[in-house]
Amino acid sequence: MKTRIISGMVMSAVVIAVLALGFTLSTVIITAAIALLAAGAIYELLHNAAGIKSKAALAGAIIYTAAFIFVLDTSGAISDKIYSAFSSKTPLEGGALTFSFYSAAILSVLYFIYAAFAALKNHKDFGLGQIAALCGLPLPYAFAFSCLGGVINHTDGIYYLLLLLNFSSVCDIGAYFAGSFLGKHKLCPNISPKKTVEGAIGGILSSIIVTVIITASFGKSMLLPLILTIPLCILGMAGDLFASAVKRSMGIKDYGKLIPGHGGILDRVDSILMIVPLMFLMVRFGVI
Repeated sequence: MKTRIISGMVMSAVVIAVLALGFTLSTVIITAAIALLAAGAIYELLHNAAGIKSKAALAGAIIYTAAFIFVLDTSGAISDKIYSAFSSKTPLEGGALTFSFYSAAILSVLYFIYAAFAALKNHKDFGLGQIAALCGLPLPYAFAFSCLGGVINHTDGIYYLLLLLNFSSVCDIGAYFAGSFLGKHKLCPNISPKKTVEGAIGGILSSIIVTVIITASFGKSMLLPLILTIPLCILGMAGDLFASAVKRSMGIKDYGKLIPGHGGILDRVDSILMIVPLMFLMVRFGVI
C-alpha cells in the first residue's frame, strides 16, 4: 500500500506539472504527453498482453498511435495551425476538425496496410488473436487518448478533467473501500473476484458526492452532471472489467510494471479510456 500511495503522489505531481506547462506555455505539451502515454499503452497491450514480439510490428503500432494523437488532435492545438497553412480560411470557417478526421482516416488506412504486411511477414508467429490485436486495437485506443486531449485542452478543461477523474478514479477508490467493509455479493466473480455489488454502489455514491463538490466549486449547473454520474460511473466500471477480462484471458496480472504498485499505463487508465470518448462528444456539442 505504501508503494502504491507514493507512486500515486508521483503520478499526480507529474500530471500537475504537465498541465501547468501546457496551460502556461502551449497545449502542444499536453498533446505530446498524451501521445507518449498512448504509445506506451499500445506497447503494453500488444507486447505484454497480446504477446506480439515482432519489433517491426510493435514499432509501427507505436508510431501510428502517437502520430494519430497529433494528426487528429481534437483539441485543435496543432490541427488548426496545419489547416491554416494549407487553407486561406480560418479553422472555424473551414472546419479544421473535419480536416483532422480525414487525415486520421488516411493514416489509419495506411497503418492497417502496414499491419497486414507485418502479420504476413511473421505469419508463423501470429495467431488470429495477435493479428486482430495488431490490426484492430491501436485505432480505438488512439482515438480514446485523442479525446482525452480534446477534453483537457478545452476552455474549461480542468473542470472536465476533474469530472472525468471523478467518474473513474474516485468511483474506483470509493468502490474499493465500500467493498472492503460492506462487500458480500460478487459483481463479476469470473473476471474480478474482489469486486462486489456493494462496492459498486459505494463507488457511485462517492462520485455523486464529489460531482456536487466539483460543480459547486466551479459554479456550474449541477443537474446534468449529477444525472450523468451514474451511467458514466457504470461505463467506467465496464472499462475496468473489460481490461481485467483481457488480462485474465492472456494469463497476466498487470499490463506492465512501469508504475510500482499500480502496474502499467493501461492498468491506471482503463476506465478513463472507456468514458472519455463519450465525454468528449458531450463537451464538443455543449451537452455538459
